[in-house]
Amino acid sequence: MDTESNRIASAWLSQLSYSLERKDAASCASLFHPNGWLRDLLVFTWNLRTLNGHGQISESYLSSNMESTTISELKISLEDVYFRPSPGDLPGSVTSGFTFSTPIANGRGLFTLTRVASEPGVWKAFTLLVSLDSLKGHEPIGAEQGVYHGNSLCWSEVREQRARIIETNPHVLIVGAGQNGLQVAARFKQMGVPTLIIDKNGRIGDQWRKRYPSLTLHTTKQHHTMLFQPYPETWPRYTPRDKIADWLEQYAVSRDLVVWMKSQLLPAPSYNKNKMEWAVSIDRDGKIFTINPKHIVLATGTLGGPYTPVIEGRDLFKGQILHSDDYTGAPQFIGKRVVVVGTGNSGADIALDLHVRGAQSVTLLQRSVTCVQASETVNGITDQFWRPEVPTEVADYRRAGTPFKLMKQMLSEQKDFYWGRIGESGNKCGPDGSGVFPLVYELRERQYPAWMDVGCADRIIAGKIKVKSGLGIKRFLEHGLLFNDDTILDTDVVIFATGFVNIQSVMRGIFGETIDKAGPAGGVDEEGEMRGAYRPTGHPGLWYAPGDFQISRFGSRLLAIQLQAIELGYMKQDI
Repeated sequence: MDTESNRIASAWLSQLSYSLERKDAASCASLFHPNGWLRDLLVFTWNLRTLNGHGQISESYLSSNMESTTISELKISLEDVYFRPSPGDLPGSVTSGFTFSTPIANGRGLFTLTRVASEPGVWKAFTLLVSLDSLKGHEPIGAEQGVYHGNSLCWSEVREQRARIIETNPHVLIVGAGQNGLQVAARFKQMGVPTLIIDKNGRIGDQWRKRYPSLTLHTTKQHHTMLFQPYPETWPRYTPRDKIADWLEQYAVSRDLVVWMKSQLLPAPSYNKNKMEWAVSIDRDGKIFTINPKHIVLATGTLGGPYTPVIEGRDLFKGQILHSDDYTGAPQFIGKRVVVVGTGNSGADIALDLHVRGAQSVTLLQRSVTCVQASETVNGITDQFWRPEVPTEVADYRRAGTPFKLMKQMLSEQKDFYWGRIGESGNKCGPDGSGVFPLVYELRERQYPAWMDVGCADRIIAGKIKVKSGLGIKRFLEHGLLFNDDTILDTDVVIFATGFVNIQSVMRGIFGETIDKAGPAGGVDEEGEMRGAYRPTGHPGLWYAPGDFQISRFGSRLLAIQLQAIELGYMKQDI
């Protein structure tokens, strides 16, 4: 053990413990640097908050919430090899995990300390993360023995009985059996929350199987591993489309999840404020079922149906027009001249696929500024957290210890763009030096596309894939496109990689005005926390579970604790 790091961390935690015991907000804030960060996940309020600087931490937050919060038994994580006091990632810093207790919950935290330049020997917090880990008496269930009723029941009978109970009276209904819905359900199962998942597709994983065949996840397997179930050591570093689809399908079986496929909500679910439950009708492969869950979790992402811009002259065009959502592969376009509209991940991947597989020409139409980074550059960032030798939940918690706005600030200062040369080829780098990685959180706000490159850029630089930049399509012609600078490009195929409408517009057709009461889904608020994600939405019993694999892995625990807290009467819902 690093004795000096332990001495520094223990001394600081003792000061924090004393300030919390006295409920002294000013004293707590004084333990932070003036530009320090506090991230609070369900400890001082039943919400997810990030505060920056003494003013926000003390005056705006702790002074309003400390009186109603009792935190005690703060202990350095000496026995935890991953969180014991040690030198931190910042030069000259010390980091440590710790545990604590409240009257109703078990908590944990993580802090990073740096020296005060003007005060020799004084250390203050640059970052502090505090979070609830579980409610007392309602901790995760853990592994079962595998022997049921003295071996009088076999596993298939036990599973069938449990599924029947859940299908009749689920506490939670999750809409969407993608990676987010499955991970949230797996977490709920461990936390003792009966959950039914529904999905409109025929098979689990179909939302991946229906995408373009060359698709491969652009983050490493350590980042996009599934909760409780890491991939084998021999699994590819980047997971192909069909492998992730099949993994999700077996994940539902191995995690004993109850899933209805070919099932979708019927308009319009109604919420009973007195009973605090929903009345929901579900079309399950042509049969109608009605259930009354306490909560509905929308795990369909923040994206709705495909968006294709309306452009004059479409009916005149003699070629083929499709959205990237309908792109099934390049072979049908061999020898064709193709224009791909949009320079996000899908547009870049499809353009590369078309070129490699024999399209006569491929042109990317870049309508606005694009943020582009090499996949390996982005994954150099993610690899700092999600390393092969570090358990996934450890990596997730360490990542949570760096607030989003701080992470973005640090990345912006690096400005490590892969694209020094790409501007010469007609493409434009993104305006935000923080790069691609933070943009997964900012889907609502960002007004420009982004892609993690896996080869398209080299073809652009070599002139093998063309780019028309900063132009819009004025109209379709019989055999091509007229742009708003009055230039013409002949083409046989136009593929719109123009994204999707927001999920709220789709859900409005199911929930009606109720969805508007839930507030926005996705993007980040002024503090850098995801809007509506794994936190109260503004409508009781209605929750969002968006984001990538890592976001849902981590957020699922926070969401489960909130649902338990509501059931136990600790947390009040806005009605």
